[in-house]
Amino acid sequence: MREFLEPDLPPVWHMGECLDNARASAFFRALADAAERDIKDMPFAFASPEWSNEKGVAAALGFRLLGINSYHSVYPPVQGSEKVMKYLFEDTEKTLGSVMVVELDPVKLADRIIMDIDRKRQALKWKSA
Repeated sequence: MREFLEPDLPPVWHMGECLDNARASAFFRALADAAERDIKDMPFAFASPEWSNEKGVAAALGFRLLGINSYHSVYPPVQGSEKVMKYLFEDTEKTLGSVMVVELDPVKLADRIIMDIDRKRQALKWKSA
């Protein structure tokens, strides 16, 4: 991976639509196994710029079940219940170790992703971005 990435490519990949989340999960699992770490400890992020349908909420929650934060620039279609919103945005930190981050400003969202990835890298004693 390092040889492949170092010349010009950032460690960011489009892994497909929400139906392809199993492929991304398998990729994350392989990288974590190679690093001899748990997925939840790795500097991974799931980002989805918009919600095309309700399946996206399930995909985001699926990654969060792995301990990977999800990052979005549009609020998910769950505003019907304050309890559901609170659970999705905050309460999963306690149970899953991950949260849903919604930031409407894409630059601020990118900054948050980088900050969170850097925290994970520091916890692993890896070089920050």
